[in-house]
Amino acid sequence: MDKFAHSGAQLASFALRRPVTVCMFFFSLLIVGLGASRLLPLERFPGIEIPELYVNIPYYNATPAEVEKMITRPVEEALATMSGIKRLRSRSNEDSAEIMLEFAWGENIKAKSVEAREKIDAIRHLLPQDIERILVFKFNTNDMPIVQLRVSSQRDLSNAYDLLERNLKAPIERVKGVSRVTLYGVLKKEISIRLNAEKIAALHIDTAQLVQRLRAENFSMTAGSFYDQAQKITVNPDGEFRTKEEIGDVLITPSVRLRDIADIIYETPRRVEGRHLDQTYAVGLDIFRESGSNLVEVSKGVLNVVNDAKQNTAFNGINLFVMNDEADSVTSSLRDVLNAGLIGALLSIGVLYLFLRNITTTLIVVLSVPFSICITLACMYFMGYSLNILSLMGLMLAVGMLVDNAVVVTESIFHERETNADTIDATKKGVAKVSLAIIAGTATTAIVFLPNIVGVKVDITVFLEHVAVAICISLFASLLLAQTLIPLLATKVKRPPATKTQTKSAFYQRYGRTLTWMLRHQKKSVAIALAILVSTAVPISVVSSDDEGNNRADRLFINYHIQGSYSLEEVEEEVTRVENYLYDNQDAFHIEQVYSYYTPGRANSRIALKPDLPFSVSELKEKILENMPKLARSRPSFQWEEGNGGGVKITLLGNASETLMSISDNILPILRNIEGLEDVNTELDGTKFELQINVDRVKAYRFGLSAKDVADIVSVALRGSNLRTFRHGDTGEIGIKLLFDQDLQHSLEKMRQLTIIRDGTKNITLDMLADIKVAPRLSQIERSYRQTSLTIGANLSEDTTMEQARDRIESAMSHVNLPTGYSWTLDGGFQRQDEGQAIMITNMLLAICMIYVVMAALFESLLLPTSVITSLLFSFTGVFWAFFVTGTPMSVMGMIGMLILMGIVVNNGIVLVDRINQLIHQGSNLHDAIVNGCLDRIRPILMTVATTVLGLLPLALGNTQLGGDGPSYSPMAIAIIGGLIVSTLTSLFLVPLFYLLLLKLRHRTLTMVRTSRFMVRKVLP
Repeated sequence: MDKFAHSGAQLASFALRRPVTVCMFFFSLLIVGLGASRLLPLERFPGIEIPELYVNIPYYNATPAEVEKMITRPVEEALATMSGIKRLRSRSNEDSAEIMLEFAWGENIKAKSVEAREKIDAIRHLLPQDIERILVFKFNTNDMPIVQLRVSSQRDLSNAYDLLERNLKAPIERVKGVSRVTLYGVLKKEISIRLNAEKIAALHIDTAQLVQRLRAENFSMTAGSFYDQAQKITVNPDGEFRTKEEIGDVLITPSVRLRDIADIIYETPRRVEGRHLDQTYAVGLDIFRESGSNLVEVSKGVLNVVNDAKQNTAFNGINLFVMNDEADSVTSSLRDVLNAGLIGALLSIGVLYLFLRNITTTLIVVLSVPFSICITLACMYFMGYSLNILSLMGLMLAVGMLVDNAVVVTESIFHERETNADTIDATKKGVAKVSLAIIAGTATTAIVFLPNIVGVKVDITVFLEHVAVAICISLFASLLLAQTLIPLLATKVKRPPATKTQTKSAFYQRYGRTLTWMLRHQKKSVAIALAILVSTAVPISVVSSDDEGNNRADRLFINYHIQGSYSLEEVEEEVTRVENYLYDNQDAFHIEQVYSYYTPGRANSRIALKPDLPFSVSELKEKILENMPKLARSRPSFQWEEGNGGGVKITLLGNASETLMSISDNILPILRNIEGLEDVNTELDGTKFELQINVDRVKAYRFGLSAKDVADIVSVALRGSNLRTFRHGDTGEIGIKLLFDQDLQHSLEKMRQLTIIRDGTKNITLDMLADIKVAPRLSQIERSYRQTSLTIGANLSEDTTMEQARDRIESAMSHVNLPTGYSWTLDGGFQRQDEGQAIMITNMLLAICMIYVVMAALFESLLLPTSVITSLLFSFTGVFWAFFVTGTPMSVMGMIGMLILMGIVVNNGIVLVDRINQLIHQGSNLHDAIVNGCLDRIRPILMTVATTVLGLLPLALGNTQLGGDGPSYSPMAIAIIGGLIVSTLTSLFLVPLFYLLLLKLRHRTLTMVRTSRFMVRKVLP
């Protein structure tokens, strides 16, 4: 008896000697697991640090060219010196500079964020002085809002900040588990000090000195402390404004107060963005949860507050709409997976009963499923994991495999009891005979995940780790159960009567005759095997490669592509016209709701569709665009999919944005004519305009001014200057802003007449010191790979795969000649697909090697694993034929299925070869050992395969998606089912055949070596 058989017998012996101890041990684990299922944090995805940093530097009312030159390039050059950067992108627009850094998985993002701040601080003196803050964000999957709430009303919500703050935002913040609530779309009132340009000029007020004076008047500081009668008293000079009247009383000159030259108004700031919900103005709230909190419980608490607010009379006429609830997505996804798992489990139980024909034995075998799952939940809780769609996916995949070890052990025990009347001894021997096989099978199933856990990290492998943990823990738990509790319970069951019916005997005889024929006609059998392998070329040539599209059937997104510089009100008119069109055809387009977001330069609408759409998404897009109203200021089109790769992107790289735009104008018609590409457009909106002020330095010098002095005055006039905040009772901090009359911001002529300085009795205006002209400019400037870039994006039609799109785009672009220094590259879904598939292929090859290593170590043989590993080749044949028959493209989810499949399919070969070896060691001749060994193990093999296939069948036939809106589970399930069925049918015949051929090869090799040695000894005595 080898060491594995001995260890298996020892565990079984212990269980039989201490039945109460073993039962209490597993009962305790069951209770702990049930408790852990209630304590495990429930979330959509596990908390994972995304290896990206986002640097945002707000700089309002600037031009993209100015932002790129003064902010983006210096910051980009500083950040580029950081190590580990995979990709560096930036975007410069009229309100901010945005720099995105992508790192390799496994990098310490917290340390990188600190390093990024240090790099930017080192060049802070090179950036404009009026930059107020620099924001560095890092991302975690737990940082996404769990509830997105929208507030709409026929009433004017512009002054509803205090109402929403006190009666909605604050109560939600008090919900247990809520970390923060963001309110946007409605602005807090501020104090505006609006200067009168004519009065300032008449009274000879210097604007720069005025700003300094106001900053000095509103202050709070600590001036130290003194001691009086052994008591320390802090001195705190208080110069803060207390009332609006105090601000107006500030003396600017001995005879001029601030109220004499300015209007001091408590008003709502000018809106820079807007939202519509159901054709009415809307306000947004995003609710975030604390790390480790239960997503579903937190969401329930938030929705209770929302429902209470709806009953509040203060919210009469106000509509509170939950636009997105992560808990709903999580629960629906978990429900779908659980339903599929339960159906699969019931089907597995049914097929087990059909094989065993004994309800008690069936229940003993099935008992390993709930115990294994509870043990897994307990381990996950103590290891700090959460219950999410990935871990649940692992448990669901394992359900069909958890009975495998129990089936093999139970079959071996009852087979032994047919010839051994001693129940205890037969049980020990039955467990010992299959210990090596089930240990090797479990180890090979688990080892396939090791390259994903310790190898190169991409998003797929990081998320797959959580699937692997659930599968591996549950399988090892089932292994422990199969060697302890299952043998113990089997001894309490009377030996079932022989079930070899005439039908079963006929099946056995037919299988035995076929196997005997193949062993006797080895050349013909090898030819058949090769033909099966060669047939794989047929589906491989047809099955295409594809990324996991996210062409959702429940929502659409429209991008308006604003063609120029327009005010917020003008953009809102464009949005309103499209919304009116959509609601006029609401039933025809099956629209449930429309939500829009717009700014002066950008707008988009989200169309929520009714369930059970009677036609395809592509057909709906065509219907909507067919009669879309013609708009003067925008060119609406459907937005590119950004989720799991549904959209594709082509990035043009070069030196000048103008040249890139010219190139894109030539390329767009070509791409729009490519079959399968929809909504082809560039990321850039239409050309905008700017007012360029070129200061004559000589003229400015004559009046004691520099170009910067002139620019500062213009900046105060248009952008305004933020002063220290004003504190007022319950209202809290109120902003104070210094700026000029609104008339100045809407009249070019008044801007020209803006007084810069007064020379004696003469006003020196802006047009006397500078040339003023209107010139076109870009809406934004992008940079990728340290070059100026422009992105062209598109969606794929429903019948077009990523591989087909790649081939067509490359073919079309091969005929395009670009200027020297300019190039193009495929990005978006193409990049993710290439990276993900390359890593998965590498990990699959490593997994094959590790499976071989594990089997060789367990069998102490290099020959036996070689015969077993052949079943892998035929499993891949089954995968591609399954994809071919079902019309499923090869995707990353399909590759995950193939990876899991590799660990499963070798189990059948291990069970066969192990039994054949046992019979050979017992003295049987080779041919009889092969045939009888296969006949002994065909029943448990068919049972385990049937339970696994039926367990996955609901996923393969259903439309369950990862996370409810992610890639479908079906390619993974189809890959496992197809590969397992074909590999099982071939393993039952070809593994024994290759086992025999390898033994013959070894025998001939040894004979040849002995003959060679004998000949050498004769020649060289």
